[in-house]
Amino acid sequence: MDYKKEVNNLLIGLGKVLDLSSLALDENNHCLILFDDKIVLNLELNEATGALIVYSYISIVPFAGKELILEFLLEANFFWKISHGATFAIDKQTQTLVLQQSFFVPLIQSDSFQDELGIFVDVVEAWMKRIDDICNEAEMLLEEDLRTKKTEKKYGSWKY
Repeated sequence: MDYKKEVNNLLIGLGKVLDLSSLALDENNHCLILFDDKIVLNLELNEATGALIVYSYISIVPFAGKELILEFLLEANFFWKISHGATFAIDKQTQTLVLQQSFFVPLIQSDSFQDELGIFVDVVEAWMKRIDDICNEAEMLLEEDLRTKKTEKKYGSWKY
């Protein structure tokens, strides 16, 4: 089976929906789609297995709040109930959070593929916001903790 041809046919259909005329895999079996000037969707075909891997980088995992973020992600990965079939991972080299999902070619209907990609993009967008909120909260708590420690160092602790 010609997996690349199958995926390119799916991308042609997706391109029509998104009003993109030349959506196709490149010579490295990779395709990028930008949504709302902030979500970069990567599609990468593994011709040996027929797997189309869809992934998106969400955020750099910050030092402050890292444990909380990782706990949320493990919960989201649990039977994929919060990630809607996708899986979270960390790109160790860049310390970046990635959401990824596999589709196996041939897919039954291009409409269902478009729906699945739409859900994937929605999940990416929701987690971008959620990670940003967690980071902001962690920064505020860290700043508050630093102010408290600085005050205690200067004036002593007021705890009884």
